[in-house]
Amino acid sequence: MKFLIAALIVVCAACFGSAYSAAALLSEQQARAKAIALLQGDPYGSTPTEVAKVVKDARLARDGNTKACGARKVVAWEFHVVVVTPNKDQFNDGVIDGYLALDARNGKLLCANLPLLD
Repeated sequence: MKFLIAALIVVCAACFGSAYSAAALLSEQQARAKAIALLQGDPYGSTPTEVAKVVKDARLARDGNTKACGARKVVAWEFHVVVVTPNKDQFNDGVIDGYLALDARNGKLLCANLPLLD
């Protein structure tokens, strides 16, 4: 009987533990808001609305493998950012095309292959 109760506790802990860790991740909307806040400023946009327009795609990298960072052991939200600047002498013929990766649990910047981020 003690074994059955112990087994039941282990199974319940495993179920609740995985539900908790999934709930601990930021939603795409929360992560997107943090990415926009990090990008706000020249050349990405001076307002959140302007910055939102240059964020083209978002994906949750559960395995931690991102284009910005490569392989990491952290679940990450990765955002594809594309900016076309009026000055064709800057960047790659006036185009910034890169990625921003945030820790999916707290929204902190993991890495980015984008210029001019402070």
